[in-house]
Amino acid sequence: MIDSHCHLNFNKIANNIDQIIKNSKVNNVTSILSINTNPLKFTEHLNLIKNYKGVYISYGLHPCEITSFEQLHLLDFDKYLNDPNVVGIGETGIDLFHSQNYYKEQIQSFEMHIEASIKHNIPIIIHQRNSENEIINILKNYINNNLKLVFHCFAGSNNLLDFCLQNKFYISLSGIVTFKNAINLRNTIKNFPLEYILIETDSPFLAPVPMRGKDNEPSYIKYTAEYLSKFYNLSFDEFEKITDNNFFNLFTKAKRDNYL
Repeated sequence: MIDSHCHLNFNKIANNIDQIIKNSKVNNVTSILSINTNPLKFTEHLNLIKNYKGVYISYGLHPCEITSFEQLHLLDFDKYLNDPNVVGIGETGIDLFHSQNYYKEQIQSFEMHIEASIKHNIPIIIHQRNSENEIINILKNYINNNLKLVFHCFAGSNNLLDFCLQNKFYISLSGIVTFKNAINLRNTIKNFPLEYILIETDSPFLAPVPMRGKDNEPSYIKYTAEYLSKFYNLSFDEFEKITDNNFFNLFTKAKRDNYL
């Protein structure tokens, strides 16, 4: 199994990183992608994960971390994207749920991440909250550039899912899909092609049932995988094989034989 999106540098995990990795191994997690959210914290984040086999990192600026236009100048994609541990760009996107104060800066940051993705041929990890139309309209400007991307923690509409399907974009499903009240999400994703689905924990957030309410960690990806394998009427092994393969098809810098 692969946890395609978590935050190993957040305090609740970073302070116990060795045990978190051990828990992952015991539960047959083979690879982890830890998502960076602030370029000022990237070097510390990289140093935290780089000695663990099978653990990768992204580089980017989360839209909710943007507090000024000047912050965008901190992004240095050319400097960091050549590191073999960096397999993704982001997370980036637009978040109009938490704040609309820096909307223009969020757009500019998103476009910078997209352009870096095209230049370096590295996929984007997209964060979307109350901003489907805004994100779709921006992405349409780059459709002819062979974009590679995943909508992380997907909880979007049929319209967004159709857009992903038309353009062969990936979605990543989190513990949210296991929640009792996630009926609309389950109805939305039920017919989406399995070859474009990843799974994630978004640790330390969104622990799946039966761990809901606890601090999440990569080892809990097994609960989401178990739930979704039954949801899609597949064996656990079949579902694991499909989603693992999808991860490597998208994040091509990650190595299939580099296990935890």
